[in-house]
Amino acid sequence: MKLSGWILRISLIAMVTLSLVFSFLIWQNPSRLGRQETNVTVKTTKDPNVAQQASHVFSPTTAYYQQDDRKTMLFTADGAITDKLRTAMTDWQLTKMGPAKKLSASDYTTLLATHESLQLLYAGPVAFDRFNRTFFAQRLTTGDLDFQFTRILVDLTGAGEQLQFINDRTRTVHTAPVTGAKVAPVRDLVRRAATTGFDITEMRLSGREVATFNTAIKVTPYTFLLDQQSANHFVSLLMPSNSASAVDTREIGAETVYTRGASQRLTLDTDTGGIQFEDATVTTRDQTLATALRQGYTSLGKLGLQGLNTMRYFGYDTATRTVTFRACALGLPIFNANDNGVVTTANTQSGRQLNFSMYNLTVAIPTTQAAVSLPSTATVFAQLQGAGYDVSALQDMVLGYYWKADSESSQVVSLTPTYFVKINGLYKRYTQWVDPTDEAATASEVKGASTGQALQ
Repeated sequence: MKLSGWILRISLIAMVTLSLVFSFLIWQNPSRLGRQETNVTVKTTKDPNVAQQASHVFSPTTAYYQQDDRKTMLFTADGAITDKLRTAMTDWQLTKMGPAKKLSASDYTTLLATHESLQLLYAGPVAFDRFNRTFFAQRLTTGDLDFQFTRILVDLTGAGEQLQFINDRTRTVHTAPVTGAKVAPVRDLVRRAATTGFDITEMRLSGREVATFNTAIKVTPYTFLLDQQSANHFVSLLMPSNSASAVDTREIGAETVYTRGASQRLTLDTDTGGIQFEDATVTTRDQTLATALRQGYTSLGKLGLQGLNTMRYFGYDTATRTVTFRACALGLPIFNANDNGVVTTANTQSGRQLNFSMYNLTVAIPTTQAAVSLPSTATVFAQLQGAGYDVSALQDMVLGYYWKADSESSQVVSLTPTYFVKINGLYKRYTQWVDPTDEAATASEVKGASTGQALQ
């Protein structure tokens, strides 16, 4: 055989071999070398758990007990006290909502100091329409129902059979008579929880009332099992169809981008596990808070979170129309580096946008860890002032839990109690503002709609 014949045969064999090699590489990882057509077929069904959890997600996050001139933040180590109180009040019935009454600063302060009162607080403004659908077994249908509030004041003496709905930002109050109010069980819950609660004084920051702790406190750490879902799991939930539909997948740097047509896009940050979903087919013109909360919860429910019962409504940003839901433990909000356990939703005229994480909490695990000691707020303020911060300019300070991955198990999250202070739109542990070199200083910055943003 001529040399040219051998060269031709060898060249053909080499080309076939290379073709097989590249075919294998593309089959194993098509998104790196091109795009992948993924067939996603999902028959959507309503999850009854989502409807059942609405009353929990939109429950108050904090409860105060005012007795004489002493105010106590209620706290129990065996579950969120606000859940127990809501259950005890579920059969109460409002009869009619009165009109708004604007209070002077002094009258407002006097109202918040009402003797023998329970005060249920929300982390952000709540539309009464949302409260009316989830808190009591029966809805109220008469009176002024189109308003917002941030706390409810309950008279525990039994003398005044009414509830007062207070907006801390505007200092307005709506009063509603109530029937079927069994105060004794609620009063018993409050007094028991007060024995393990914290003495506080309310201080006004950025147009809202913030709890300051009069003395050093001790709070029990917490541990949770972690739920991790793949991006494909959320693609199947957010881009469903009753027939096969092509989802285009591409990798761009540290991001994996899934698109369906020109209207739906899901982006995964592979470094942090953060996910953003945009859907231009769902648009909203209504800019009311009631609509934002309703649609926000609908979006939250579409994620199919196993730990939906850990989520609480945490704030609303009027500028971006963004609703924030945040994981909580014992009623205290949880913060972390990458917004794990946080869901934000925005429904606007240009479409719907969700931001969430692959990592979410599911079930609490019993722990024998010793309680963590935290200083009084006065001590925290002194440290911040020593570091050069103007305390009067702080946007918020909240007692919460710091989410940290467990060093021994990737399926467990350790929650450490601490104070989070908001400055220039960022929440950090107070020790990190004082000492920027503190462990994980940059990792604990937390952005997004929250208590402070919602009420500014």
